[in-house]
Amino acid sequence: MARPARGPRLWAPTARRSFRWTAYALGVTAFAAATPTPLYSVYAQQFGFSASVLGLVFAAYTPGVLLTLLILAPQADRLGRKRFLYAGMALTAAASVGFAIAPDVVGLAIARFVAGLAVGATTSVATAAMTDLEPNRDPHHVARVAVAANFGGFAAGVLASAALVEFAPFPTHLVYLLPVVAGAVGVLAIRSTPETAPSLGAPAEPRRLPVELPPELRRPFWVALGGIAACYSIYGLFAALVPSYVRNGLALPDALDSGFVVALMFGTAALVQLATSQIRDRRALLVGLPVLLVSLVGLVAILRLGTFGPLLVVAAALGAAVGLTFMGSATLVDRIAPEEHRGGVLAGYYSAGYLALAVPTIGVAAASERIGLATAGVLFGGLLAATTAVLFVLILWTPTPPGGGGRPRTPPAALR
Repeated sequence: MARPARGPRLWAPTARRSFRWTAYALGVTAFAAATPTPLYSVYAQQFGFSASVLGLVFAAYTPGVLLTLLILAPQADRLGRKRFLYAGMALTAAASVGFAIAPDVVGLAIARFVAGLAVGATTSVATAAMTDLEPNRDPHHVARVAVAANFGGFAAGVLASAALVEFAPFPTHLVYLLPVVAGAVGVLAIRSTPETAPSLGAPAEPRRLPVELPPELRRPFWVALGGIAACYSIYGLFAALVPSYVRNGLALPDALDSGFVVALMFGTAALVQLATSQIRDRRALLVGLPVLLVSLVGLVAILRLGTFGPLLVVAAALGAAVGLTFMGSATLVDRIAPEEHRGGVLAGYYSAGYLALAVPTIGVAAASERIGLATAGVLFGGLLAATTAVLFVLILWTPTPPGGGGRPRTPPAALR
């Protein structure tokens, strides 16, 4: 006898609670990925490796993300989304343990790679589950909360880790209890949510060719791809550059100082996601990209001046610009993605972001050994500013495509 559909109970307060718990699980992986950020300088001294090696350790995250995001995560709809979210929490804990016991730089790179696996297993799967759990079926709200969970989780992870590094004993070990505990809570959170996989138990399908968008939607898609690439490039630039710059360039060795600057940028981006619900799609890009350009010019100038106060102002401005740009980029993709190919479009979209994350991370680290950290930051900041200007021109020439508007979607046939 067929089991009756239970979709209607999604629209009760239970659905809102499940939506929030799923967003929490998404934020846990970002929190864990941020935890070692204030410790990389400690590891560099402890294991005696150069800035370029540090860049490679940081970038080891990217192949881990892409492996699970592109190859494994698309199977979640038939294998079960909750299973992938459980795997994300387990990989989060494994990466944290790996960092805590890492005997050398290779151990750090492996731990960073496993952290990337956790993020890749969680990002698109949690977002898809949130889409089915959102009580009003509003994809713009889903995109806004998902991005806020990512940025907010990263900000919280950096700040909490920096505080423990500064004030607690055993900094290279104690801080990793935080993501392990957060992951354990995440497991309990996932258990309280329903399974939303639409084709659970279905046989494996042949691997599909890349999704082809209609010609009229290709330019908006490439603009959106440029938006997320710009945001993640700044993510990589800021996380790779600022802690070392604050410690060495500004002679502020306290981990809390550098942690606060990084957390300010990511925290502001998260708050902007939640506060600008009516600015979306092309409008958000038209606002966010100019602010991004001005903020990058300000960052380049401050790297030359070497002052801490203005760096805080620029960090907040960059956070606001990244929040708006990411909002516009994510909602633009939601507007144009064909319903039947949404997973493939989103996988390609996020993959572009994570690939862009690695470029400034490795580039700044390698260039800093030859031309100095501040000069390397000026170089890459200038390149990002020029790219942002080109993106702004492209969005001026790109009309708003049809669709969007928080369009409703069909609820899942049954919750398992």
